[in-house]
Amino acid sequence: MRELAAQGNYNGPPKYLAQREVPLEIPTECIIKLSDAMDDTMDDRISAEEIQEYVDKLQLPFEPGVCEKMFADAIEGRGYINEA
Repeated sequence: MRELAAQGNYNGPPKYLAQREVPLEIPTECIIKLSDAMDDTMDDRISAEEIQEYVDKLQLPFEPGVCEKMFADAIEGRGYINEA
């Protein structure tokens, strides 16, 4: 927060400037809950189709093709992935 104030990009209440920085990592329990919500087949794997179904169900404002890109990004560099 202090960096934003120093750059002149912050125009909110000054009381928030004393707060700690937001952690950059997503807590593991949040990832587990999201994975469980998306995994319709309950096989502990999430397919690109399951991601798309979850986005459609919640009517999230994603551009077309974003779900496939997220899936491709998640499996990139993995040793063994069953894309089927």
